[in-house]
Amino acid sequence: MTDFTLRAALRLYPARYRRERADEIAAVFADTTADAGRLATAREALDLAAYGLRIRTGLTSTAPGGRLAALTAPLAAGAAAGAAAAFQLIEYTWLHLELPAAAGDVPFCLVVAAMLVLPVLGAVAALFARWSVARMLAGGTVLAALAHLALLAVVTAPWGGLWVAMYAFQFDGAFLLWGLVLLAAPKDALPSPAWRERCLVLLSAAAAPVAVFSLDAYASWSTIDPLWRGLMVGVPLFMALAVLRRWYAVAVPGLALLPWTFSANLHALWQQSGGITRLLPMAALVVAAMVGLLMLRRPTGGAAPGDGGRRLVA
Repeated sequence: MTDFTLRAALRLYPARYRRERADEIAAVFADTTADAGRLATAREALDLAAYGLRIRTGLTSTAPGGRLAALTAPLAAGAAAGAAAAFQLIEYTWLHLELPAAAGDVPFCLVVAAMLVLPVLGAVAALFARWSVARMLAGGTVLAALAHLALLAVVTAPWGGLWVAMYAFQFDGAFLLWGLVLLAAPKDALPSPAWRERCLVLLSAAAAPVAVFSLDAYASWSTIDPLWRGLMVGVPLFMALAVLRRWYAVAVPGLALLPWTFSANLHALWQQSGGITRLLPMAALVVAAMVGLLMLRRPTGGAAPGDGGRRLVA
């Protein structure tokens, strides 16, 4: 069973990495799990497999993607908490915590409660740099957002279940994406307790309600010009892609802002562009143009990925 578990975990590593380090990994795994029970062995195997996925996706602490996610984590934690509190204040029907009126409302009550309470607790954990707790709560938030979207789709199917889920994504999507940012951040790269990180959490928590309150104004929000909607997505996306040039001071706030602007505008852009078959080609061209613009002049040396991040928070 242990050999099978180890082989399955190693399959998630890149082939070259396996060729170079498989024997070393197997030896360490055997020593670690020699006297361990099934549960401890399974936990070690999951950690081993998770690290393999991080290497494949570039989300380790030494890779730009992992470093960027770690630097963005305080902003993402604060923004999710601020948005959750704001939805309670505006009493939006789908994202307002209230007692269920019937048995069928219980699942919705539970997932909404999780989506609104867990981010606040996660922000508190982030304030004290309890990142393991914050990431666990972020995982719960992600599951709650997915469950809420699925419940809405099932309840309204077959009369527009997908449409309702896409519409709800403009409210749920930011919680989902902010949670994924926290999960993507490697634990060994997350910041230690410091006033600057605490200030980032509090600043984003205070700024997020402004966006939520604007979204609640249906009359004005629904009449926003499509070009402006595109810019609301495109500008943060361009900022986030600035990581290609190691401009971390630009990329981090862009990545923190993108979950909100992307989720809030995707549904309307899809409607106004004439469907997904038209939106996706336009989006692909825009992203390709952004990447091309950023890479017109390749970097000539400069700071390593971690150095750019340190300049941001110094």
